Amino acid sequence: MKRILTIIFFLLAGIGNRTVAQHQSFTVSTFKKVPDELMGCGDCYYLSEKDKKKTSFVCVTDYTFALVYINNKSIRLKANDKISHDKNEEIYTSGQYILIVKKGKMKQLDSEYYQFKGTITIKSGSKVLYQQQIEGEGGC
Repeated sequence: MKRILTIIFFLLAGIGNRTVAQHQSFTVSTFKKVPDELMGCGDCYYLSEKDKKKTSFVCVTDYTFALVYINNKSIRLKANDKISHDKNEEIYTSGQYILIVKKGKMKQLDSEYYQFKGTITIKSGSKVLYQQQIEGEGGC
């Protein structure tokens, strides 16, 4: 009987000591400060009308580069026309991430200013890490 209890004890102790793989967290943060080199012509993306009023971006582009904050770090991605995509999409890539901006119908407000709604998607390889509806505006 003691042997059986000892075996059960060691089995239970072994189960309690198993290590579980930690899943790496993935967060996208809004930000307010935009580097000077991204100022000028481009697009600004917001998570909501409230963020737009607060000038709190989820992404900013100058059509050549895009800036997002992932896990509280600024990530700069470069426009990539080599990846096939729809004509209403823009693709930006870094070594680790792919940013897809899909714009809906644009509302032209003057010759150099427009607004739109759309979706941003962040992928790593073929795995979607983040997808969110956005509001945007852009021009020169």
